[in-house]
Amino acid sequence: MQSKEPIFSSRGMATEMNASASIQETQMSAQTAALSNMTRDIVRKSTVKGAAIGALAGCGLVLISSANAKNCVTGAITGGVVGALVGTAAGNKQAAKHVELVSPSALVRSIGKADDKMDAVTRDLPTLLAQQDTEVTNLNAKMKSGQITQGQYAHRFEVIKANREQLAEALSLSAVQANEAHRNLQSAQAQGQTGLDWHLSATRNLARDATSARSAITLL
Repeated sequence: MQSKEPIFSSRGMATEMNASASIQETQMSAQTAALSNMTRDIVRKSTVKGAAIGALAGCGLVLISSANAKNCVTGAITGGVVGALVGTAAGNKQAAKHVELVSPSALVRSIGKADDKMDAVTRDLPTLLAQQDTEVTNLNAKMKSGQITQGQYAHRFEVIKANREQLAEALSLSAVQANEAHRNLQSAQAQGQTGLDWHLSATRNLARDATSARSAITLL
């Protein structure tokens, strides 16, 4: 993605016009698709599991054995007293501090991978967009001068247009998912889990960076 050469060489008009997506376009599509998959994984790992989590919080997992935890949750759900257990957890600050609703270490690894991918997209995307803009301008000039047909121009233009739409969609999805993960972590923090300040900041920044990258893409 570091190359500043034109997307297509001048080795022949037939080669130029028959080509579909360039290497750079294919690479960027793969990068943004991977990013959206990574942010989806972060959402999954940051999700608090509703009523069952409420029961776990009420039992105070760190203070009891795993066997007792299972019995506690089963009894809570079967007996329909999840609400009471959540109330107990809210009143027992010591127990709440030790409840782990999400895995911080697993999230650190996933967020780190997404950050690396986001950095690559942020670095390489402006070069690709500039190459595409230059190519569209050159192709338009060639069509007007009769060097290529309107159909040849349209073929390559549609490839570039579709590529940009795909990149924009993937980045938008990544931003949405990073924001969702941020809200999930806020929920876990509100329910008593501590040590999530870095995770909250990282997911907020990831959403911001994905939104910024998306805003750089002008759809054709």
